Amino acid sequence: MRSNLEIILIESYTRKPWRSLETYQLIEQSLKEEWRVHSINAFKRLDLTSNINKLRLERRKKLFVFNIAEYLDEENKVGFLPGILDEIGLPHLGSSGETVEIGLDKAATKKLLSDQGIPTPRFFVVKDKTFQTSAEAKKIGFPLIVKPVNEGGHIGIREDSVVYDEIALNKIIQRIHEEHDQPALVEEFITGPEMRECSVGIIDGETRLFTPIEIDYEAMAANKEILSYESAQQDLEKTKLVQEGKLRKKMIDLAERTFEILGAKDYSRVDLRMNGLDCYVLEINIMPGLGPKSFLPQAAKEIYGLEYAELIQMMVKHSMGRQKK
Repeated sequence: MRSNLEIILIESYTRKPWRSLETYQLIEQSLKEEWRVHSINAFKRLDLTSNINKLRLERRKKLFVFNIAEYLDEENKVGFLPGILDEIGLPHLGSSGETVEIGLDKAATKKLLSDQGIPTPRFFVVKDKTFQTSAEAKKIGFPLIVKPVNEGGHIGIREDSVVYDEIALNKIIQRIHEEHDQPALVEEFITGPEMRECSVGIIDGETRLFTPIEIDYEAMAANKEILSYESAQQDLEKTKLVQEGKLRKKMIDLAERTFEILGAKDYSRVDLRMNGLDCYVLEINIMPGLGPKSFLPQAAKEIYGLEYAELIQMMVKHSMGRQKK
């Protein structure tokens, strides 16, 4: 006998593989094993809310919204979905709009974490292309890495985003302002012979699951040890499980504290990088990719034996249970 719950699946396609037609089809198939699913693909807020309100009037069952996108129109950053869903008042997967907004602002997140004693690479923000970077860059020292402050999914990060002098630094800052129309985050680049980069997925529920994995740069044959947008788009990223118990424990502790400080819900992913001195939180992905080749689903299968459909269904059940309370 099927559940009294019905699912509204919001489809917001982009060029990202984790927001592709294939990903949404897999999610829909997974949900349909347990519930009736109503898929909505809307480009404008009014179309989305009209469709949802129509379903609320027609259906006499509980409705739950499954959404994995930040915006209806991501290219123009229009239609902030977590905020819209909060206003609609239906239970939905994931964190509140307020939490997602903080997570999307790398500088605000790093300041919040630093204030709470979480190690994060030193940084400064360049809001204007004419900003004089010399003094700030000298305080931290080269090499530095330059990123758009409000992007996820490695957007705006290329191999030349790691800079070794002020000329290169200002060149990449200018590119970010011109191509992304937003401030640039200039961050201490954690490197050295003992450098390792890891990612810890968090799947919340009655028992919180963690998926600590390491980026396997040797297997990727990368010229530079960074995760670029191109590598993410082409699914070139390679990972391996973290075997050392002490390191696993440290990373999980930092990831869990980050998750709780931000007030994240249901699922997230925390990216970390370490050298011989410390382990640093780079950022938290409040809404990490849930594509079949994304870090979190792959690691959940490898570590816990969770098939894709099981993971999707478990996330819905845990989220609904949380919101009932």
